[in-house]
Amino acid sequence: MKLITNQQVSELVTTADAVQAMREAFAGAGSGAQQARVRTSAANGVMLSMMGAVIPDAGIAGAKVYTTIKGAFKFVITLFSSETGAPLATIEGDTMTGLRTAAATAVACDALARKEVEVLAVIGTGVQARSHIPALLQVRSFKEILIAGRSGQQALADEVTATYGVPARVVTIEEAARQADVLVTVTRASEPLFSGDLIKPGAFVAAVGASKASVRELDDRAIARAAALVVEWKPQAQTEAGDLVQCAPGTFSWDQVWELAQAVDGSMTYQRQPDDIIIYKAIGIGLEDVALAGLAYRKAAAQYGW
Repeated sequence: MKLITNQQVSELVTTADAVQAMREAFAGAGSGAQQARVRTSAANGVMLSMMGAVIPDAGIAGAKVYTTIKGAFKFVITLFSSETGAPLATIEGDTMTGLRTAAATAVACDALARKEVEVLAVIGTGVQARSHIPALLQVRSFKEILIAGRSGQQALADEVTATYGVPARVVTIEEAARQADVLVTVTRASEPLFSGDLIKPGAFVAAVGASKASVRELDDRAIARAAALVVEWKPQAQTEAGDLVQCAPGTFSWDQVWELAQAVDGSMTYQRQPDDIIIYKAIGIGLEDVALAGLAYRKAAAQYGW
């Protein structure tokens, strides 16, 4: 069994690679199986979590295991052959997690956002903000990128302009919500960031930061305005997606919530209208981690002659 480090992942896997891997994973999700996240907390505050998937089309199965200590995460993915059961690799998952989350959002954006967009707004300035911008630039061309957050906004805006050649500027959270054609929230907020009335008609909204039932980034009004709600995997979203599970009764119906696989494989019957607001609520699922781990393993095997 091989070890693949964070550094090796960053050298082997590009953003474009990750987006394609997520597209293929969700297109073939129906042929595999998923293991929902399990969290275990000790009295000293240390949390151990795990989630996984079996992806027969790629010949792999695996699980991501990670600790949460004082708000910091450390991830490891263990990958197995689904044909022989043999362990293939242990992969450090910190770099992988940033790549896979943003890549899944890009796949959702490509499937659900309007083709002609101009303004991308990102609320949040951390690792996920930095991962999402290049991923979304893989699937849409933007004339302007708006950056909102509590700290580091100008530094991120300057970095984005210099790195990607797209003008970026700092705005308030409310301005970001009001002006975005594609709006991404990647924060650690525990309560809604803005009024859902601010969202621009026709916008695609990706709420990515909150991955527990006790926290949310969007309010009931935003959810109620959505013409379509899309999640990665409904069984897990129904227990973890705080943006949805905290909504007042009658705000939306789970029967009308779609899964990202349906948007990718063409089985989603909803047809976007120009002024429709579409919300993609992400929490992170094992399918994403295992699919990207499989890609990293294949690239490492080719690179190092395994």
